[in-house]
Amino acid sequence: MAILQPILNIAEICARKNVKTAILCPGSRSAAITISMARHPDIKTYSISDERSAGFIGLGIAQMTDETVSLVCTSGTAAYNLAPAVAEAFFQEIPLLVLTADRPPEWINQYDGQTIYQENIFGKHVKQSYTLPSDYKHNDSVWQIERIINEAINLTQAFPKGPVHINIPIREPFYPLAHEEIKFENRVRIIESVFTSKRVSNLFFEGFYEIWRGCEKKLIIVGQQQNNKLSEILRNISDEFNVPVLSDIISNVNFINVISAHDIFLSSKNETFLETMSPDLIITCGKSIISKNLKQFIRNYKPNYHFHIQENPELIDPFQTLTHKIEVSDQYFFETLFSDLDIMNFKEGDNEDDNSEYFRLWQDANHRTRLKLSNFLLNPSYSEFKTVKKLIEKLPENSIFHLGNSMPVRYANLIGLSDDQNIQVFANRGTSGIDGILSSAVGNALSTTQLVICLIGDVSFFYDRNAFWNVYLPANLRIVLLNNHGGNIFRIIDGPNKQIELNDYFVTEQRFNAKNTCNDAGIEYALATNNEEIEKVLVHFFKISSKAKLLEIIVDGEISAEVFRDYKKLFADFS
Repeated sequence: MAILQPILNIAEICARKNVKTAILCPGSRSAAITISMARHPDIKTYSISDERSAGFIGLGIAQMTDETVSLVCTSGTAAYNLAPAVAEAFFQEIPLLVLTADRPPEWINQYDGQTIYQENIFGKHVKQSYTLPSDYKHNDSVWQIERIINEAINLTQAFPKGPVHINIPIREPFYPLAHEEIKFENRVRIIESVFTSKRVSNLFFEGFYEIWRGCEKKLIIVGQQQNNKLSEILRNISDEFNVPVLSDIISNVNFINVISAHDIFLSSKNETFLETMSPDLIITCGKSIISKNLKQFIRNYKPNYHFHIQENPELIDPFQTLTHKIEVSDQYFFETLFSDLDIMNFKEGDNEDDNSEYFRLWQDANHRTRLKLSNFLLNPSYSEFKTVKKLIEKLPENSIFHLGNSMPVRYANLIGLSDDQNIQVFANRGTSGIDGILSSAVGNALSTTQLVICLIGDVSFFYDRNAFWNVYLPANLRIVLLNNHGGNIFRIIDGPNKQIELNDYFVTEQRFNAKNTCNDAGIEYALATNNEEIEKVLVHFFKISSKAKLLEIIVDGEISAEVFRDYKKLFADFS
């Protein structure tokens, strides 16, 4: 047996446990892991030089597939560069297996190269962190290694899904000899975890339905999630029982009567209107909510009851109103709710639900807001807001829309998608950082044949342009870059926009463009500087191509900020 055979067998265990995508970052200390992954016939590998980008590319693949992706890097600060993606994966509940090579423990803090403290390097941002033994000859060490690899992979897929770290001390020699054959042992131990679905007792539902019947004003609020089946279930509940369903664009819940303009009309300062809209009962599911106005509305007009449906055992309460936490899948809960309410209504004569007037209030506010916003965006002025509306209207059906943080995700959330576009939305809203948006979109595109459109701002784009520093850029990737030459969100939000340091220390104005980056990466480049040019480019932009494409839209940041302020004034007294 080769000295590093237990390390080589990690690839075999991964393949047998369906961890069949590996992102490999170059390095000597990790050579045995890299070579075994690269030579395993059942593992798809990508070699990505920048660890930060590599982490987010792996995250983007796992976002799309919901399957565990392994990340492999060498020792030292290489591991730290994976940290942003690991943190995003933790809060977005995305399964990653993080494999970091390390020096043996006796060499830590001995002025040896590429050596830092790597045990528990990701802190609380992983579900668990393990360290393998540094000597592999004893049978007990082999047993421990195989047990840890199995446990770690199982844990990535256990609810809530997420990243798990394995630190791997490796001694020299790192590379196989010229005559040495890399073999994978079939006799490696495979330990499967059987995941069970939790159910709620009939006794709970009896009490819940008493509360349901006693509350005249009921709301359902959906945070970020990717379950395509949830939309139909919630549509049935909303239509049959007159319950408003509030959905941000990242919630992927979209149907004719869904309330998607709440962030706009809940910005109203009219307290009488807001009081009228206040709920008695809310049911929430999913993860993060984009709408700050919604969160503030619920905090200020607290319901009597708040049920949160969440498999994650952590008690998470962003509305500060939680009264009941139910650790079951949202699909199971709402399917049961719909079925039981349907039976109860049948037995009781199918009378009109008491929530109907409240339902009409939300529908009316949503409809009037959509109409008012559409009329506002008919304004001929050239701005980011209008540009994003034009882009969303042109999105091809059955495509993937990856939204950048800062203003892109906010513009898209305000505008919304039509219910017949059949578009799945992704966004890195676990930590809401700008550092890996482009790389995540590349990962999305690598794992699907669907068109992936990434809407991104210039600061996020230039921060992460190492996403293009690889040979795998897929032809189904489309990037729409809003370049206002700085961080324009700081011109829009109150606080920094009133400071004399605004341009130099918050907006941080720059004059970069993406043309040279695209030339270097072999990406088809287009430029637009006005509405007419955007229209012209979009005619061909989404068509099938042999290359990835980027459309850079140059927009005046100050004009766009002024348009956004005018929009906010328009709804300040909404009633």
